[in-house]
Amino acid sequence: MVELKAYAGLIRNHAELAGELGVDVSNCSRAEREEKLILAAWNAWGEDMGSHINGQFAFALYDADADELFCARDPLGAELFFYYQAADGKLLYGTQIKDLFDQPGFVRELNRELVQFYLGFTYVPGEETLFKGVYKLEPGGFLKFGRDGLALGRYWELSFEPDESKTLDEWADELEKAMEASLRDILDEGEVPDSFLSGGVDSSYILAKSNAKCGFCVAYEDQKASEEADARATAEYLGREFEGVSVSQADFFASVDEFLLAYEQPSADVAGLALYAACKKVAEKSSLCFSGEGADEFFAGYSVYNNVNRLRMSPDPVYFGTTYIMNDAEQRRYLKHFYAERSAKEFMKERGAKGREYDPLNWMLYVDLRSYFEGSILFNSTKISRGTGLDIRMPYCDLRIFDIARRMPSHFKADKDGNKKALRAAASRVLPHEVAYRKKLGFPVPVRSWLADASVNADIRRAFESEAAAEFFNVDEIGALLDEFLGQKPRVKHPVWFARHQALLWRHVWTIYLLIRWYELFFCE
Repeated sequence: MVELKAYAGLIRNHAELAGELGVDVSNCSRAEREEKLILAAWNAWGEDMGSHINGQFAFALYDADADELFCARDPLGAELFFYYQAADGKLLYGTQIKDLFDQPGFVRELNRELVQFYLGFTYVPGEETLFKGVYKLEPGGFLKFGRDGLALGRYWELSFEPDESKTLDEWADELEKAMEASLRDILDEGEVPDSFLSGGVDSSYILAKSNAKCGFCVAYEDQKASEEADARATAEYLGREFEGVSVSQADFFASVDEFLLAYEQPSADVAGLALYAACKKVAEKSSLCFSGEGADEFFAGYSVYNNVNRLRMSPDPVYFGTTYIMNDAEQRRYLKHFYAERSAKEFMKERGAKGREYDPLNWMLYVDLRSYFEGSILFNSTKISRGTGLDIRMPYCDLRIFDIARRMPSHFKADKDGNKKALRAAASRVLPHEVAYRKKLGFPVPVRSWLADASVNADIRRAFESEAAAEFFNVDEIGALLDEFLGQKPRVKHPVWFARHQALLWRHVWTIYLLIRWYELFFCE
């Protein structure tokens, strides 16, 4: 007998699966329907079952007759699955890290060697976590645990297969059809969604192609950091309701602890925290919202992808991703102990090794899809949804859309004339030209100015001088960093370094502060 022991997800091709597997799912709730389909898929396809499912999922199946556990995670990594092998050999598992905390045999310890990775990347990349011994199952991967112990495998591999036979318009045609199919299958009958809406093309295209009722936009008093005006104009053009969801300085910082507890690992993504604060307000008015994750990572939407020529010039290129802010020398300055054998450079070289066979842009996309996309972008969405109770669904994160991205030649994604070229071409059919081709703002949040406020940085100062900080930081060095950021005389002088890194000081302060506060919440309280 096989039993579903843990599950989180949303199966998009449930109708096709039910027909193919001969499963009657009529009059079932979504949870009942998906449990039936997971069990039937295991009986039909075994370890390869994940390759037949279009959607996001993480599950654990237990076969009592074989005394074996089988666990898997979706190809893109939209759902999370964690595991831990206790000292007695027992395997603990769950779709959240906190699922492990109260299970017999779990010992909560800090993975000190990974602190420097968080400082460098501003999130935790890869399969290790900051909890020692707790691992995240890799996207497209599976785990088996039974009499022969623990074994890891894969049912899906990330690859690019460029097809040069199509024109830009033909790629736009494919995208349009795939988006329509995704929006059709992402909803059950009777569900009426809303949608997040920025000033950019990704969310605007979702709103234009969907039946979303209202566009919600994260807004700030500082209009330089707000996309509200552009988003409102798009909603009005499409004849949809619109609401700017104001996130104030007080909202932002009041959400820090809740954000960190929901995330379970520290994340210095200020846009993620701002969205978390906004989602708490949106959840009071809506139960289901679309979001645009995937468009930038599939179709090369970030400005960093303009640097492909720089990578071509290097004899041994390493791409660290879009968020790398703190190099080894800076980490050594701040940390009491730096683990030289845990090299971020070697980690990212290994992470992107198979992607080196592709052209530079697709190689960069390969690296980001195997690190930043699943470890930060999708991680954010899953954790925000669980933490706030708002059901967030991602139309771009459909395997039909991703399949287009992996087959699309790089020059239809980005070149000197712009980015997301095929996506913008598809969007221009239903949106004004200025919306379809608007430059990405990158979800700016006015955190730098907020951190300078004495009412905020008082707790940062407390944290930087705390016993928790002294666990792993040189408190004089991080104190000097904070002094310099606040315009005070640094207690430790680094005249050259400080002068060259003024634009990064606030990001270093914020990244360090969140780690300390996370440590206090999970290990000191």
